Amino acid sequence: MTRRRLVLAWLRAPVIVQVLLVYAAARVFSAVVIAEVARFQAESVWTSADPGYTGMLGIWDAVWYREIAEDGYPSSVPLGADGRPQQSALAFYPVFPLLARALSAVTGLDFAVSGSVVALVTGAGAAVLVHRVLHEAVLRAGGRPATARRAAWSAAVLFCVSPVSPVLQVAYTEGPAMLLLAGFLLLLLRRAYLPAAVLALVLGLTRPVALPLTAVVVVHLGLRALRAHRGGARRPPTGVAVRAAVLLAASGTAGLLWPGITWWLTGRRDAYTATMGAWRSSGEVVPFVPWVSVSQYLLGDLVGPVLLLLLLGLAAFFLLSARTAVLGLELRVWCLAYSGYLLAVLDPFTSLFRYLMLLFPLGGLVALHPRRRGALRATVVACLLLQIVWTAWLWRFSPPADWPP
Repeated sequence: MTRRRLVLAWLRAPVIVQVLLVYAAARVFSAVVIAEVARFQAESVWTSADPGYTGMLGIWDAVWYREIAEDGYPSSVPLGADGRPQQSALAFYPVFPLLARALSAVTGLDFAVSGSVVALVTGAGAAVLVHRVLHEAVLRAGGRPATARRAAWSAAVLFCVSPVSPVLQVAYTEGPAMLLLAGFLLLLLRRAYLPAAVLALVLGLTRPVALPLTAVVVVHLGLRALRAHRGGARRPPTGVAVRAAVLLAASGTAGLLWPGITWWLTGRRDAYTATMGAWRSSGEVVPFVPWVSVSQYLLGDLVGPVLLLLLLGLAAFFLLSARTAVLGLELRVWCLAYSGYLLAVLDPFTSLFRYLMLLFPLGGLVALHPRRRGALRATVVACLLLQIVWTAWLWRFSPPADWPP
């Protein structure tokens, strides 16, 4: 087939096919990177030396997911000799390991491989939904069809090739979480409140990101009520009000679902937060303070916090500026609420790079740059290079201890 025919075939292909082809190409690139990095993997508690591609799929947190899939959760919070909670599977949500367990039961695949398959398939679905969400959000925000197409394509491509996108083919939860998140936002934009409520509850058992979604729901419903009031409507139809109430209740419940289940499993009310604290140097989750402490450590007691506040202010200003208005209010609120959530619950550490993947709507802005073609191409190249850096630096484990991915 000639180059011209290939180009014509590409242009005539449905958008979903184009997105999936980009996703497949990106995953092949990531597989080559992982396989090459595996050559430099030292022997550790998780792998032999040079374990090959499949040997690199089940390390780091995948070990906890394997434990959940094979042995379930502990019935009490494990304690150390000092009586303090220890790291345990209670910190990890059940949907992903149970999906991998089901696939292993049907196919006989090892957990690392079945987990990789789950991540790959759900990541492919997420890529398609990322495109769909951006396209619909931009149109609903008043953007032109051409603008919506560029933003949607940019977000989908950058999701596929992002520096941390190799996690979409290892035994990690990013694939299912992104699929559910993008699906939820799409249903919210379409006002399909009952299906969105179901996805919110499932997401609440997949990743700890349901709480910032509640902020998005509140803003969405509040804006809809305000518009209805301005239009002269005194109250919404009963069916709409009931569905909106169900969605609000489900999104709020989703954020508390797993902490409540761990309480039921162990009999300890703070089982989840106490276990999460075992990963913190202080032994507990303290909102916001670690960011201030790290800024002081790096830049001094005064300059560090001041610069941190300045950067946070600039980020908030950008998310609320006219530059991002094309994304629509719901996606902007998601980015703002999720960023605030990360500040509240996360230590500023190397895992932050992976968590930022969920800010996928911002990828849609790259193609809207005045020099959009050059900007998108340059960003893709940079992402592919940074994939190599991320995999070699963070995914490859250097025993006896290393920075987590």
